[in-house]
Amino acid sequence: MEIEQLLIQSLQLLGLGMGAVFIILTLLIGLISIVSKLVPEEVGSVAAAPTVKPAVNNDHIAAITSAVHQYRRRR
Repeated sequence: MEIEQLLIQSLQLLGLGMGAVFIILTLLIGLISIVSKLVPEEVGSVAAAPTVKPAVNNDHIAAITSAVHQYRRRR
């Protein structure tokens, strides 16, 4: 095969691949738009999760602090 034939074949393959991706993405955008219009958005039906303040455990803090000090002393 000559270089011109290979270049033409590669450009055809490039066009086919990019065209396929473009068509699939266009169809996907269209499908998402249709579904978003068909399915109504629920407003206010989802309650906000209550914020929970984590409990501070002084024993855990003391153990972590002790482990950090021991690690730094060994280095």
